[in-house]
Amino acid sequence: MSKGKILVVDDDRLVLATLSYGLTQAGFEVIDADNGDDAILLAREHRPELALLDIRMEGLTGFDVAAYLREYLQTPFMFLSAFADEATVAKVKELGAVAYLVKPLDISQIVPAVEA
Repeated sequence: MSKGKILVVDDDRLVLATLSYGLTQAGFEVIDADNGDDAILLAREHRPELALLDIRMEGLTGFDVAAYLREYLQTPFMFLSAFADEATVAKVKELGAVAYLVKPLDISQIVPAVEA
């Protein structure tokens, strides 16, 4: 039985594959996208319980996707990013993320955050 449906979005395909595999192994149903446009389409189609978003991507950013998820689908989201500067953290708070995790991360650090 699945622990829930998670949308994972990262433009780094290695990170995306690692996150998707690790979360699947932990019992989650994972839908993944490597860009913001696909993320929104998949979120509308699959209605995940949580989205795990990279921030800096070509085209629509993780911030753009988060704003859409919050406004139109009421989907909670977490950010994963290598950036922890003051402006980024302020934007994360403004958007209402349930968590903000700074890369690099091991999947063993991500699963407990997702389960919480």
